Amino acid sequence: MKSIFLTLRRLALATLGGVILAVPAFAAQIDCPLSQVRREITTQLPSGWWNTPMVSRLSDTRVIQIAGRPALQCIYGAAGSIQRNSPNGQTCSANARGFTCVSAAPRTYSTGSLHIPQTWAADLDRGVVGQGGEDIWFQAETASLLYLKPRNGAKIGVGDRSNRGFEGCRNARMSNARVSLRDIPVGSYVCMRSSEGRISQFRVNAVTGGSPKTLSIGYITWR
Repeated sequence: MKSIFLTLRRLALATLGGVILAVPAFAAQIDCPLSQVRREITTQLPSGWWNTPMVSRLSDTRVIQIAGRPALQCIYGAAGSIQRNSPNGQTCSANARGFTCVSAAPRTYSTGSLHIPQTWAADLDRGVVGQGGEDIWFQAETASLLYLKPRNGAKIGVGDRSNRGFEGCRNARMSNARVSLRDIPVGSYVCMRSSEGRISQFRVNAVTGGSPKTLSIGYITWR
């Protein structure tokens, strides 16, 4: 039976306003599905004739090209071979029992730090505050009831407030509902899908005292 094991492969580092954000990239181990195969003639033979089936164990693995795209091939000596297409968006290499396939590292579209005054909004695609096309609004109902509200079709996903990186944020549950600033204290990581459809993550770095307040975040938005 084919088994796929997800393992932490490497860490790509991005700086979020002085905070190091580790973006995990993952590798999948794809095993050849059989330890040995049986090869025989299935065509009906004339009376008195027979075929001796050939059984061979896994002898080699290769990444080959079939019709212009990579394929994973498991070779069973003289018994032949089996193959499948390589997973989309992954680069695979052969090993003793199958293949190691690494997801392509996401490319950064925009990253940096933003300081958002109370009642202002920020664009996580372009990395600007208060210039139209915003993704998130620092909303103030009162001096103590403060929220972050997605705008222009953007969505937010708080989750467990951990550093989830591109893959974690891409798979995060998001909504267009506002989030209380009390629920995302300093040090929280928050996922977003921008108004232009890009995956983003920001860290709450600081909130000034007094009133009005300024929210400081470090963010990264991926292509």
